[in-house]
Amino acid sequence: MGDDPMAAGFFVPEGCCGGKTMNTPYKTKAGRPSAFLILCGTVVALAAAGTFLFAQTAGTTATVPAGPSVLVLYDNEGQYGWLGEIYSSKLQNLLGHFEARVTRKPLAQYAAGDLSKHDAAFYVAAVWNESPLAATLQNDIDATTRPFVWMGVNLWRYAWDLSTYAQKPAFEQKYGFRLLSYSGERHGSVVYKETELEKEQFDLGLMRYEITDPAKAVVRATCNDLNGTAWPYIIQSGNFWVVGDMPMISTSFENRSLAFQDLLHDMLGIFHEEKHRAFFRIEDVAPVGDLETLKQLGNVLDSLDVPFTISMIPEYRDWSGIYNNGVPEAVRFTASNPIAKEMKRWVGFGGQVLQHGTTHQIDGLLNPYNGVSGDDYEFYRVTADQFGFLTLIGPLPGETRSGTRSRVVRGQNILKNAGFTPTGWLTPHYLSSPLGYQVFAGLYPFACDRTILFVKDSAGKTQASELNSPYIFRDTYGLKRIPETIGYIDPFGWYELQPPSMPEDLIKRAKALKVVRDGWAGFYFHWYLDPELLRQTVQGLKGLGYEFTALNGELK
Repeated sequence: MGDDPMAAGFFVPEGCCGGKTMNTPYKTKAGRPSAFLILCGTVVALAAAGTFLFAQTAGTTATVPAGPSVLVLYDNEGQYGWLGEIYSSKLQNLLGHFEARVTRKPLAQYAAGDLSKHDAAFYVAAVWNESPLAATLQNDIDATTRPFVWMGVNLWRYAWDLSTYAQKPAFEQKYGFRLLSYSGERHGSVVYKETELEKEQFDLGLMRYEITDPAKAVVRATCNDLNGTAWPYIIQSGNFWVVGDMPMISTSFENRSLAFQDLLHDMLGIFHEEKHRAFFRIEDVAPVGDLETLKQLGNVLDSLDVPFTISMIPEYRDWSGIYNNGVPEAVRFTASNPIAKEMKRWVGFGGQVLQHGTTHQIDGLLNPYNGVSGDDYEFYRVTADQFGFLTLIGPLPGETRSGTRSRVVRGQNILKNAGFTPTGWLTPHYLSSPLGYQVFAGLYPFACDRTILFVKDSAGKTQASELNSPYIFRDTYGLKRIPETIGYIDPFGWYELQPPSMPEDLIKRAKALKVVRDGWAGFYFHWYLDPELLRQTVQGLKGLGYEFTALNGELK
């Protein structure tokens, strides 16, 4: 249900090296055997404890691209009002795919005539409310001929007479369906385009509707309860749409948010071409590592004959000698570095370089693991407990725009001096402060990490939530994101939080993703794994009809 804090879904599938799997013999980033392996891309629950403000504070906020003008209204009252803030922010970012000019404001700030000033409007009903809907908004919804999308709970405020809780005949006559009730029963899946999509188990409930006039109301997606009954999930009645729960909660793969994200095209009347593209990156290539393993992978990449990206850490640092017998180690990419020479071979057969931070760690700080490149965070302070759960502390002490920019440019220059031209950016572990993301946007035309958004909850703590977008969008930090959507190969799993993930799992996710007409199958692969796993994944995606695509800042 929309106001349930357990349904918030605040989990961050990290960009790389998310946590430790104890007693797993393998090789570190430097190619040395280790007692444990820092795995990348793990799903980690975030217990946020930061003190900084969200980049866009509550109240009216706007972005100014060139597409349709969209109004996003949201609940922000009471103990869980901050959920409306974060869900509406995630919607605002998704609308960046359509270059929308978004005005986002709390429902209580709605003024008569606001709907007429925009090409479309959404109401993110995230917090249960049984007070009558303001007459100004109700009258404007009645009168508008432009798209209006009601997401989540609270439709009774419009569809029922709250003095008696009886159906309003005028609502049913106008729209051709009626609201029955909210059901907290478990609903296991959403079906869209004959594809079954997961409805997460921490978000069980559904607003239940009944179609009374099929000539007026069309069911665009259904939701199944445990008895197999199919309930309307997304309904369109002319310009009026309802969504039976809050799809912005979703954080998993193959989930029901894909139906909503595809139907955004119809809701806005923007019909992008049916086109399914794919890309992958080779993760955490540092100037130290096992050269023979990299060469073997390079041979497979050459044989695949598809464009790909290389996530390169410009400078490897192990300031306490964790992997070097207690002796500090620092190695930069140079033109003569053996791994740099191998990477130039990769570039020759289709590899594009992504700058993956500058050192992917912070000297003198366990952030949160061991201070070694590839293992720790670089642009945000994080701690970890014994179970692998992370706590977000906040931006690094003394963070400034000029300091962050200088750090990124230093890494950029290391790569350039070594003979590489980085074309895009990848935030270490995907996590930075809003200021950091803004700096990255000023230096690179695109990034391949997911957007992480921040908001203060009712207790004043900073909460973080990750946006899983199936398509390219420009986020509210200014970064164009080319989405990583199907995860990564992980033969080991991570604690009890995440099972192993193999090629067949990524291919299954990509199959579900095809419900989105212009969705991308984006994934990553660690250089030290069996390259045949990569071959299987690429061949499987090709078999689904995905086209591997070189990346640039002009893609849409």
